[in-house]
Amino acid sequence: MQAAQVIPFQFDSREVRTMLIDDQPWFVAADVSCALEYRIAGDMTRNLDDDEKDTQIVRTPGGDQEMLIINESGLYSAILRSRKAEAKRFKKWVTAEVLPAIRKHGRYEDSDRRMATLVGQTIGTDGFHMLGALIKSKVSSLPALVQRRATAKIWSQTHAAFGVRSAADIPAGQLDSVRNFIAACAIEGEFLGRDAVHGCFLDDGQVYDVYFVCHHFERLYEIFKRYNLYTHLSGLGSSAAAEMIGHFRDGASGVCKIKNAHRSDFEGAQARLGMNR
Repeated sequence: MQAAQVIPFQFDSREVRTMLIDDQPWFVAADVSCALEYRIAGDMTRNLDDDEKDTQIVRTPGGDQEMLIINESGLYSAILRSRKAEAKRFKKWVTAEVLPAIRKHGRYEDSDRRMATLVGQTIGTDGFHMLGALIKSKVSSLPALVQRRATAKIWSQTHAAFGVRSAADIPAGQLDSVRNFIAACAIEGEFLGRDAVHGCFLDDGQVYDVYFVCHHFERLYEIFKRYNLYTHLSGLGSSAAAEMIGHFRDGASGVCKIKNAHRSDFEGAQARLGMNR
């Protein structure tokens, strides 16, 4: 197998080597995986079809080496599977400029340094996940029931402060600033309270159980009143009516307080669990 004629081009600061084989463009998989920030080329090519990847002898400064390459179809598959912010820009640039130039002239020259204006300017998906981990750590001391609300509030404040709809679009040069902004977000008062929170915290399933008990207690009390069971039982000479009425009235008062105080918590738990009210 002879070494293929390599046509290199620069993606940001990285070289991506291409070659024409039977007049079709192929790309060195290791270069593409680096440009799209896959951990290793194998992670990128593992799910490609057999006709989308191959091996080819490539001439390098250290001598000829056999390298894994991917064709145009494989490149698109790799881009679609990538969650990196650069992926869409890479695809647009390659399809609109690089491939037509290679097919027409056998080379591509980025004389205007247009790639510098297309990539590397936002924190991207990696930065988004890093900020997400920072926020998760920050709210970890909150009760489980309010962590979701606190997380959403911090994201909203961050988007507003940096003028973006998604944190992935924050300029890369502002990464340290946004980290400091998140670190400075106060969770006392609104979410934690000025003093340390003490008590028992319930997960969504347990919150729904509380709602379930309250709901059915109310139905029982309605039945007790609707059928005038107090009068009927008293007329039979039973002391059960007198015992029950006190518990029903006290219980109904407690249930009313719980439902009024935690209505939003009940509704949120039901929605997350997919339960009918």
